[in-house]
Amino acid sequence: MNITNLNLGRSAALLLVLILPLAACGYSTSSRTAKGIKSIAVPFFENQTAEPALEITFTERVIQNLVDDNTLKVTDEDYADAILQGKIVDFQNRPFSFDADLNAEEYRVDIRVVATLTNRVLGEPIWENLTFSGQGSYFLDVAEEEGNTFEDAVDLAIKEITDEILNKTTQDW
Repeated sequence: MNITNLNLGRSAALLLVLILPLAACGYSTSSRTAKGIKSIAVPFFENQTAEPALEITFTERVIQNLVDDNTLKVTDEDYADAILQGKIVDFQNRPFSFDADLNAEEYRVDIRVVATLTNRVLGEPIWENLTFSGQGSYFLDVAEEEGNTFEDAVDLAIKEITDEILNKTTQDW
């Protein structure tokens, strides 16, 4: 056996070692969503609470999550395969913990949303009237740099809900 054949054998073995792990990877071109659903429209959620402009922040966050995830293309209703509609049905800002004198120290924001995902082409719900809830808390007497503000608590509650909606929307139904 000469040196050229030995080097070729080593090169082939090295190539095999590098390619084999790639072949074993679980890569798939199949979608994580239901067949035929490649795009989605998200009209503004209806705000049935007294909290002003909550529907704007919430809907923008849902859309941004979908764009960041990149599983479905966000588009206008006329071109979408699916439509995600919903309403913000509850917004609560309540005392959560108290000091020794029974004064509220910590407050908790609870938000509840009901949503439906419809296959626009078939006119049938993929999932319907599901309730999603989120919460966040904040302290009244804590400096802004030391803890959550009211706005932070609202943001945390919205994030919890929109992440859950994203997971439900992009999973294989």
